[in-house]
Amino acid sequence: MSEDVVFPHTRESDNEKLGYLKMTEEGFVPIDLLWNELEAAMELTAAEARLEEPGLGYLAEDWWLDVDNQAERVKVSIREVSMERVVVANADFDYPEDIGFEFVLANPTPRLHPASS
Repeated sequence: MSEDVVFPHTRESDNEKLGYLKMTEEGFVPIDLLWNELEAAMELTAAEARLEEPGLGYLAEDWWLDVDNQAERVKVSIREVSMERVVVANADFDYPEDIGFEFVLANPTPRLHPASS
């Protein structure tokens, strides 16, 4: 296999897209909606289970955003995720823009970080 193939994985119970599976020579790599590889390659059923384990709850958590010309990261909440983009909203009272101000980012982006880490 010369090129990895990536395809979406949806939860059977509600047809909600949980992430992606990358098919490699070694197996299947589970990738979340923000294009983070969650584990090394494994069997298909294990990769599917790894995506279903956290569900979508991680998207509701607080996140930090690296903003140009801003020394400190800005606390944001995720509003929308697609294959191509992530929309986040300002949730940081110390940032000069209004609460709810939206940033539109390419997906994947190196600028978004979980606040829990």
